[in-house]
Amino acid sequence: MNLEKVYDHIDASYEHHVERIREFIRQPTISNTGIGMEKGATLLLSYFEHLGCKKTEIAQTPGWPVVYGYYDAGAKRTLLIYMMYDCMPADEPGWTVKPFDAALVHDYKVGDYPPFKTAMVARGTINTKGPLMAFLNACESIRETNGELPVNLLLVAEGEEEQASRHLPLFLSEHKKELNEADAMFFPSANQSLDGNITITPGTKGIRYWELECSGASWGRGPKEFDIHGSMKVIVDSPVWRMIHALETMTTEDGNRCLIDGWYDNVEPPNEEEREIIAKLAEEYDWGPQKASNSVDRFILDEKTQSRELLTKYFCEPSGINIDGIYGGYTGEGSKTLLPHKVTVKMDVRLVPNQRSSEILPKVRAHLDKHGYSDIRIRDITGGEWARTSINSSLWSSIRETYERFGLKPHIDVRNVGYAPFSLFTNTPLNLPGGFGYGMLGHGTRAHAPNEYFVMEGNGVVKGLRECEKSAAGILCRYATMP
Repeated sequence: MNLEKVYDHIDASYEHHVERIREFIRQPTISNTGIGMEKGATLLLSYFEHLGCKKTEIAQTPGWPVVYGYYDAGAKRTLLIYMMYDCMPADEPGWTVKPFDAALVHDYKVGDYPPFKTAMVARGTINTKGPLMAFLNACESIRETNGELPVNLLLVAEGEEEQASRHLPLFLSEHKKELNEADAMFFPSANQSLDGNITITPGTKGIRYWELECSGASWGRGPKEFDIHGSMKVIVDSPVWRMIHALETMTTEDGNRCLIDGWYDNVEPPNEEEREIIAKLAEEYDWGPQKASNSVDRFILDEKTQSRELLTKYFCEPSGINIDGIYGGYTGEGSKTLLPHKVTVKMDVRLVPNQRSSEILPKVRAHLDKHGYSDIRIRDITGGEWARTSINSSLWSSIRETYERFGLKPHIDVRNVGYAPFSLFTNTPLNLPGGFGYGMLGHGTRAHAPNEYFVMEGNGVVKGLRECEKSAAGILCRYATMP
């Protein structure tokens, strides 16, 4: 296959490819509220059809559908391409552009780093509708210049990744026979950091997400049916204060270590390979991009004197216990004196080997009961397991070699500290023998935050859309011929 022709086509199609991404971004697909989900699925199906998929389908689930496409190149190898087309709401304050306008911002600056020539700022740009479209752009460029793709593709785009892929297992089970033709799974994402470095990450943490609810009705004290006047607090108990005191029992005073019995029992210590990776990273890891992209001044530990300890926590420990949000009573502007009848807390934990998502809520329940809070209700939201694969697989080798051809020597991390549903592919029902891999050149960040962005034209260090698409084409071509 002539990759130079593919690269020339990508260069010549830059404006067209940018507009394809903008078209998809401008269609909101917010799975938590349902806004735009059906239209987004239909639009994505049209992209699969335009690529030339032999079979396409909007597969219904009890939640949002999975968009499926099979591209038959008559090749020896088949890649399952996992994608997500849903994104988070964009109602948080701080946006400098309209979050679904897909604005192209020139000379876009982040922290003290050199500005990017052009960045697309919008919800879903980096997580992950932008990289998804970049991958499809690359595939179309291969077809238009070489006539055929080097591998067969099973395109699986779910609409519930932001809900921990709650119905993806059902789709995988129902399509097990055809999906088992895959040799490995690839997730298109843009993996460069602000300083231009890029990592290979052969694992991901798991997750459990739940809600706690304290109410006067379940407690038997305080207002039972509705919020009452705040002056009544002098003679009426508060479910909000009860919840606060219950939360206080769950962690150390700084909130950084969970005190729930058995919380860390199944945590597997870093193995020898992981300790070696961390030791090497500690000598070279630059925490600056993390601080800049997340607008954080300091970490729990000092990254200069305790880098190894901080990296160990980052990659190999569960996230303690995180409060995602607390709501109840009046939260609008100005004053409205109330004694709320109910308060809800959203919580999550990120899991590492050998924890199981199913073990978390029974431990939370036992803790609340032990401390006298049996009335506080637990509402399970979702969960998913951790995953890991071999760094020496054919797919990871293809990714690494592609990075190196672009002049980048990738770092090796222990695992992705967020969550992705890779365990659904490496474990039952598919048990893909080649495991999984993910990543392309390019950069973006601020997923779930205001001013999420994806770089279209870089700054000489961070690559842009052209290089992102070229790396996708390179990975496919190298994987097709990898021993």
